[in-house]
Amino acid sequence: MDFWSTLRVLLRRWYVAVPVFAAALGLAGVAYVSVDPQYESTGTIVLTAPSSGARVTVGEPTPAERINPLLAFDASLTTSAQILIETLRDPATVERFTGDSEDALSYEVGNGQLSGPFIVVVATSRTPEGSTRTVAEVLDRAREELRSRQETLEAPESTYIRSEPVISPTPAEELVGGKFRFAAVALFLGLIAGLTAAYGYESYQQHRRRRGSSTTKDRSTKAAAGKAPDGDERGNGEATVTMRSVPGTSRPTPGDGNPQ
Repeated sequence: MDFWSTLRVLLRRWYVAVPVFAAALGLAGVAYVSVDPQYESTGTIVLTAPSSGARVTVGEPTPAERINPLLAFDASLTTSAQILIETLRDPATVERFTGDSEDALSYEVGNGQLSGPFIVVVATSRTPEGSTRTVAEVLDRAREELRSRQETLEAPESTYIRSEPVISPTPAEELVGGKFRFAAVALFLGLIAGLTAAYGYESYQQHRRRRGSSTTKDRSTKAAAGKAPDGDERGNGEATVTMRSVPGTSRPTPGDGNPQ
C-alpha cells in the first residue's frame, strides 16, 4: 500500500495501533536502560630515534662500531612500531589485559591511520577507571617490549629507540552508540508490530463484513424462493389466480304462462 492508504488504515484503527506503538516506546526505553554502559579511553605514543644516531664507536685501542639493528634500515621507526603493534595484538597479550579483569572488555591497537611510528591504543571497559587503566597498562607493555627487544639484540643503550607520549590516557567517555542501537532496533520492531496489528485487524473486519453481507444475501434469496399462499406453485416462486364461477338466481323469461 502507498503512504496515504497506510495513513488511513492507521487513523481508522488508531485504537489498535496506538497501544502497540506505546508498547514499542516502552520496549525501546527498557532496552536503553538495561544495556550496560561502556566507557572508552585512548592513548598514543610515538617512537623516536636517538640524536646520536644508530651507531656508536666503542673499544680501545682498536675502536669498533656497533649499531642498533632496529635502526639499520629505511623506515626503521615505522617498522619497529608495527612490530610492537602486532605483539600487542597477540591473543595471549590480549588475554593478559582483558581475561582476568572484571571491568575490562577489550582494546584495539594500531597506528590510528597516522603516517609515522605511532602506536594508538583504544580500550573499552564497563567502568571509566577500567578503560583508562587498560590504556596505560597496554602502553607500558609496549615500552617494555621495545626495550626488551633492543636488549636481546645487544644494541648499545645510547642508540635505543625511545617512546614519547603524544596523548596520555584520556578521561573515559561513555559510549551511547550501542545503547541507542539496541533501543532503535526495539523501536523499529515495535513499529512493525503496530503496523501489522492495524492491518491485521482491518483485514479481519473486512472479512467479517464480507461474510455478513453474503449471509444476508443468501437469506433474502431463500425467502424470495419460498411458497406463495393459496396459489399454484411455480418454479419461479410466483402464484397463479384461479377463476371460479359463483351460482346465481335465474330470471323469468316472457311467455312462461304467467298471467299478464
